[in-house]
Amino acid sequence: MRTVSKTGFANRRLRQGYTTGTCATAAATAAAQMLTSGAPVGSIEVTLPGRVKATFGLVEPHIAAGEASCGVTKDAGDDPDTTDGMIIFAKVEWSEQAGVTITAGEGIGIVTKPGLAIAVGEYAINPVPRSMIQNNVGAIIPSDRGVTVTIYAPEGAERAKKTFNARLGIVGGISILGTTGIVRPMSVASLKASLVPQIDIARAAGYTTVALVPGNMGERVARKKLKFPEDAVIQMSNFVGDMLTCCVKRGIQRVVLVGHIGKIIKVAGGYFDTHSGETDDPVEIMKRLMRQHTRDVAPMMYMLKVNTAEEAAQGLSKMGYARILDKFAEEATNQARACVDNKIDIGTAITVLSGDIVATDTAAKKIVREAKW
Repeated sequence: MRTVSKTGFANRRLRQGYTTGTCATAAATAAAQMLTSGAPVGSIEVTLPGRVKATFGLVEPHIAAGEASCGVTKDAGDDPDTTDGMIIFAKVEWSEQAGVTITAGEGIGIVTKPGLAIAVGEYAINPVPRSMIQNNVGAIIPSDRGVTVTIYAPEGAERAKKTFNARLGIVGGISILGTTGIVRPMSVASLKASLVPQIDIARAAGYTTVALVPGNMGERVARKKLKFPEDAVIQMSNFVGDMLTCCVKRGIQRVVLVGHIGKIIKVAGGYFDTHSGETDDPVEIMKRLMRQHTRDVAPMMYMLKVNTAEEAAQGLSKMGYARILDKFAEEATNQARACVDNKIDIGTAITVLSGDIVATDTAAKKIVREAKW
């Protein structure tokens, strides 16, 4: 009998896929091959980092005077990648400049904020894919000739709406990414890595005080009610501990955790991965913490009736027990500080679904009051 993992997949070997960087490399290499030989090709082998070889079929190969182009369909394997199934194209044309010059076109994003691996104003083709294209294409063209490689993706602008690109300051399309050339299915490490550049952008903008938020609700509250600048609000998803640690390493000095009671109460309970499969039920955590902060019977009896943290937070506020919610915020702060050995100042603000802030500890108020935006 097969069992099912927390990710929803049956316990079997998950199929790996290839990054946008690998697909762009394959398309560029095949186009270079057609340009130099003058003949169409049906597939191409490329070398990935670590000398791994991979072969790809081609889409829409085309040869014209002085140029050639083709596409490669992105196959993310069993990973739920936003770019899975889209076609990454490359056009290669002879150039008067020696070597391989790389640029981009339709559907490839342009960097607009400092702090990333690519300079402002350049196309979002990361260093490793650039190196892959240089090496593979350079091995095909004559040593005394030069080519210009243009990477493009007609679906890129639409697909990019489902990525973090907009908040990273990458506009107009997808990024050409990858460090190994291979997509490893359901990679939590990859998701974490996609969040970290937000911290680099905040530092590049001069911010040492940031808000860490689980999602869009926390972001709205941080910006509209606590007045954090856009680049000082950082999405952390469920990875509270990892993002706090990255803040320390990158020189952030003050952090305010801003999020819904259902997430923040998990931090107060000592959980730094707040995924539902990794923690106790939020209401149960609230009950445990409440016993430490009140002996009143009314709120304890009320907690026996509620089903969600949202219901509990709103009910406690209406009953006049908002101070208990403040204690939850303080406990989240204490746990977060302990997580990073008190190396940065941390405060906490708790919200409900309406966007109202129902609890803010003293530390968060002080950080926001003293922030120099």
